[in-house]
Amino acid sequence: MSSTTISGGAAPVGRRYRRRAVLRMSVAAGALWAGVLALLALLSGCAGLIGSHDVDISESQLTLLLARQFPMERKVAEVIDLSVTNPVLTLIPQGNRVGTELDVAAVDRLFGNTATAHVKLDYGLRFEPSDHTIRMTQVRVRDLTLASGSSSLHGAAQRIGGLVAENALENLVIYRMKPAQADEMDRLGLVASPITVTPRGLHMTVAPKQG
Repeated sequence: MSSTTISGGAAPVGRRYRRRAVLRMSVAAGALWAGVLALLALLSGCAGLIGSHDVDISESQLTLLLARQFPMERKVAEVIDLSVTNPVLTLIPQGNRVGTELDVAAVDRLFGNTATAHVKLDYGLRFEPSDHTIRMTQVRVRDLTLASGSSSLHGAAQRIGGLVAENALENLVIYRMKPAQADEMDRLGLVASPITVTPRGLHMTVAPKQG
């Protein structure tokens, strides 16, 4: 069994470096899949000799992948605008999940009231073969702290965590393979194992489909 690892240092500090870091992440993630598929393509003529291939994404790289999705804007019930920012990621290998803390602002456009909250949640990650993406799944809110808000939005703020989980984050795409890589994966008949959360990041195995 061979292994491919994405490695990287801590996420850059400061808004001025974020775009450059995200670009590096996109290139690195694409290079990882290209490397996996190129290796297996070389062996495609000897299917019986092809083994599984490990794909590992480090915590710092996963942090950058997640950061690409924020700030996030969502509209709820046509009158409440949600703004989700500042994701902070932690790994929960014992539960095979990922934890994330977020800042959320809610604006009632009808009356102009606002509320802000800090949400803690966790979720699993899955590879979706139909569109070759890595997505959040089974998002669960663990804690919500109301930071500020008018009395008319207090009740709404207490539901912000659920709204974020259901309307914004469930099935959120974290990574999407490039079309050429996805086509090659299908051509070679490759399938991905369930994603495992480890103390260092994510682990997945790519191998030929059995049978």
